[in-house]
Amino acid sequence: MEEKKYLKWYNKIGYGSGDIAGNVVYAFLTSFMMVYLTDSVGLAAGVVGTLIAASKLFDGFTDIFFGSMIDKTHSKMGKAKPWMLYGYIGCAITLVCCFAVPVSFGTTAKYAWFFISYTLLNGVFYTANNIAYSALTSLITKNSKERVQMGSYRFIFAFSTSLLIQ
Repeated sequence: MEEKKYLKWYNKIGYGSGDIAGNVVYAFLTSFMMVYLTDSVGLAAGVVGTLIAASKLFDGFTDIFFGSMIDKTHSKMGKAKPWMLYGYIGCAITLVCCFAVPVSFGTTAKYAWFFISYTLLNGVFYTANNIAYSALTSLITKNSKERVQMGSYRFIFAFSTSLLIQ
């Protein structure tokens, strides 16, 4: 028996294209952050890399945290949309902070500024947004084939965005 179809082709394209903004943030981080911090700010690449690794460890715990928070959310906007909205706003603010390390700060303060802003961006706001965005597939349609198609469109747009920026 064939599953009921809930979505049209343009719904799937719309969902996929929604991941462009999140991948702009991630592509900027992965492509330009280290160059900015070492060449413009004057920080040591080894220390910055260690701070990024520590932030990624924290990110592993926040993935689980935000997944459970989304499951417990009941709002007028639904389960995932509030987390996406607040995640986007937080991403915008902390992305600017990552690329605006105050030059008047001492070296230790510059490392702290970067670590705090990067961890908030990558481990909190980007994670909240991305986990919520991924959860949308199961909230939008009950059809398993449509969920797979939505994920495929999403990753086509995500890869294309990253490729274009890099």
